[in-house]
Amino acid sequence: MWPFRRASRAPSSSPATIDVREAWARARKGARLVDVRSEREFAGGHPKGARNLPPARIKTGDTGLALQDEILVICLSGHRSPRQAKRLATMGYANVVNVRGGLLAWKHAGLPVKASRR
Repeated sequence: MWPFRRASRAPSSSPATIDVREAWARARKGARLVDVRSEREFAGGHPKGARNLPPARIKTGDTGLALQDEILVICLSGHRSPRQAKRLATMGYANVVNVRGGLLAWKHAGLPVKASRR
């Protein structure tokens, strides 16, 4: 038996994950859709209604979000958003979820995308 094991995560250690259609429905009802990609990536196209909140701003606590907001965290493919969702949760945001598949899944589902103007 291999002497090193990955520690199992407790279910509460990671925020819940939802699919893009559920995220769109929740965002339309007032949830905060937060895109954690860089400003440049965001400017190239993002889910309609999303606001840009790169990791550097999250680290400084400059989120502009209320602790009780429902926060939906999305990135390009779903690899970066879980980490940032977890970071927000550890900062005291009580209702944070990760959006599975990111912008790629969002586009694949035919959900609205908007490009920023420079």
